[in-house]
Amino acid sequence: MQVSVVIAGGGPAGLMLAIELGRRGISCLLVEEDVEPPTFPKANLTNARTMEHYRRLGFAKEVRALGLPADYPQDVAYFTRYATHELARMRIPSANEAARLAPEARGGWRTPELPHRIQQTWIEPLLRAKVGELRSVTARYGWRMTGFKQTRQRVTCEIEEVSSGRREGVAAAYLAGCEGARSPVRQALGIRYAGDGGAVRDFFGGKMMTVHIQAPLLYERINGGPAWQYWAINRDRRALLIALDGRGSFALLVQLPEGTQASEALARESLRLAMGAEVPVERLEIGEWTAGYALVAQRFVEGRVVLVGDAAHLFTPTGGLGYNTAVDDAANLGWKLAALIQGWGGPELLASYEGERKPVAERNTDYARAMADSVGKIPMPETLEAATAEGEQARREIGARLQAHVANEFNTAGLQLGIVYAGSRIVAEADGPLPEQSPTHYMPSTVPGARAPHIVLGDGTPICDRFGFEFTLLRLGGATGSTDALRRAAAERGLPLSVVDIAEPEARALYERDFVLVRPDQHVAWRANALPADPDALLGRVTGWRS
Repeated sequence: MQVSVVIAGGGPAGLMLAIELGRRGISCLLVEEDVEPPTFPKANLTNARTMEHYRRLGFAKEVRALGLPADYPQDVAYFTRYATHELARMRIPSANEAARLAPEARGGWRTPELPHRIQQTWIEPLLRAKVGELRSVTARYGWRMTGFKQTRQRVTCEIEEVSSGRREGVAAAYLAGCEGARSPVRQALGIRYAGDGGAVRDFFGGKMMTVHIQAPLLYERINGGPAWQYWAINRDRRALLIALDGRGSFALLVQLPEGTQASEALARESLRLAMGAEVPVERLEIGEWTAGYALVAQRFVEGRVVLVGDAAHLFTPTGGLGYNTAVDDAANLGWKLAALIQGWGGPELLASYEGERKPVAERNTDYARAMADSVGKIPMPETLEAATAEGEQARREIGARLQAHVANEFNTAGLQLGIVYAGSRIVAEADGPLPEQSPTHYMPSTVPGARAPHIVLGDGTPICDRFGFEFTLLRLGGATGSTDALRRAAAERGLPLSVVDIAEPEARALYERDFVLVRPDQHVAWRANALPADPDALLGRVTGWRS
């Protein structure tokens, strides 16, 4: 078999890369060991940037139709035990409520797609279905890659059907390792993780157990209104309970006591200790995993082989950053691989994937680690649950600390929307100050490298819906000037380019320039108040031909 790209691994990273490539007509083979998508809970938050990518690809509404019901509150609440004292709560509107909020009431979330609480177990079947619609993508579930060799011209891979042991050879221009934390591709390349691989905490540090339970009566026993996450903070058993469907399906995450293994007896005991009361359970499944990681691969690119998702970075799940960082990786890489294969991408393009995404991975893993420390090392005074004045004081103090923590963990518009590929060799030089971002504060900007900011146009359309699928030149505020030379230069290179006029003065004020060139991943490549004197040189730079 001969294809342009082999994708090893069919989790969110591999599936999204296949969709990005397949939408561009690039032939690729995806191999994934698991015949069926996962059924055990993992990755509970689809953030705003990921939802923007799903919108760009045309299926954000289908994602929002899954997961928690549209009228279910998405609060994060903290308790000593679920049936006793509530310590703190971050109010997060339901999907229906969020859709009705005016832009100025969204607390800095300048996006057409707010975060959505949904299990990866629902995301992956949808992504598999989208892959199945693409004629240029061959997906083989129940297959794995067993080895590869690369030369300067190509990569040759050996794949194996898990059930029969039957093997085949595949030749490709590129190989993407998307197989997760134990990535055989990364290991074969001799690339190691760097960072924190063994943080010790009272919670989210070391061996963990996830318990998938069906317990509709649990809602009747919790001392408080519905929430998306329920945290138990006590000296007996720390726990995190996550509502999956709003009807009685939950995931319970607990730290395994030292020297113990995951078991049904320990799962039931953990639920009882976290609840502070007995709860009838209709169904229960358990899984074991390890928390405490904040790791980033030393390199993301080796010749014609690239690492994507958990193969390139590994998280402790605080903040919900792992799966979302993987999706953003695929969005960054997909158009670049396509450009190289189609001939309009230059030699700098593949290296720019690592140059742009590795700093993001380092920033995100650091932040997830900080959030895990913040909640996982919180002190537990002996009086926390006492029915005394001292107990009430202890609960107030920890409640205030948790209220500050939760705002930092989930009110992260800057972290999700404020990515700026400053200094990237495939964007124009910065022509103004970089926006002052913080994890909890997003400052819109069109400085080259920034995500193109959101604004609703006069007809009610978000500006991103006007962008073309590949490069888009925005002509803003009624600016004049012929784009013929730029169009010709793009056509001669084979570069897909759309020219879009946006007349609204509010958009011109936000975008700060008359002309803004937006990349396929909706980051700004260049901006100016006049069209370039040498359009071919500009297009060469932003597509990786810079020497």
